[in-house]
Amino acid sequence: MPAAAPFVPAPTPQARVAMPSRWSADGWLLLRDEGGAPLSAGRPSYGRSQIGAVLRYRILPGSPHRPQLHLRASGALSGQREQEAAAGVSARPLPGAPLRLAAELRLTETSAGEEARAALYAVSELPPVALPLGLLGEAYLQAGYVTGRYATGFVDGQARVERGLAAPAGLHLRGGAGLWGGAQKGSERLDFGPTASASVRLGRLGARLAADYRLRIAGNAQPASGPALTLSAGF
Repeated sequence: MPAAAPFVPAPTPQARVAMPSRWSADGWLLLRDEGGAPLSAGRPSYGRSQIGAVLRYRILPGSPHRPQLHLRASGALSGQREQEAAAGVSARPLPGAPLRLAAELRLTETSAGEEARAALYAVSELPPVALPLGLLGEAYLQAGYVTGRYATGFVDGQARVERGLAAPAGLHLRGGAGLWGGAQKGSERLDFGPTASASVRLGRLGARLAADYRLRIAGNAQPASGPALTLSAGF
């Protein structure tokens, strides 16, 4: 079954400062230890290796609802080699609440062929939170529904708690623990494990490299427990 939840890259340093431009973008590369497990065995999968990017345009910069248009493209790097392109619109229904509603039209290509699908989902926009003992917390949660041959509801999210380790020459090194999870029809998983990240910001461009070891503590989805590497960049 094609992935239902759009990938949400970890916040890069640029997300913590005000950006006056109408344009913003993020790109990501997620690499997982696939363990050589073929999807043809009929086992469900969730969170496999992928690459993607999203481009956003703020329609009304002065609106408290922050409406925007977006284009997104992603592709799986293993398994069925699923590819997807999407165009959508989103806004905050309540200006003071860090929650965005989005509607998308998706064109998905898998080994079963091409299909146009519609999706409606909500995604949190929580800022990083300073915690006691010098810790920093980050989290997101999204949930929605996608139509089509493999229609399904979905939920996806992650949380990280990290502590600064060093900041040599503007390179911010952090370490801590993370929780990753998601579910859609026939596939679910919950992972927990240590995480370390390095982030840098150069003008409007921010980049982050995160290395995790994700222990699958619940669920039935591939891949099994193992390392994960995520490179994300945005402006």
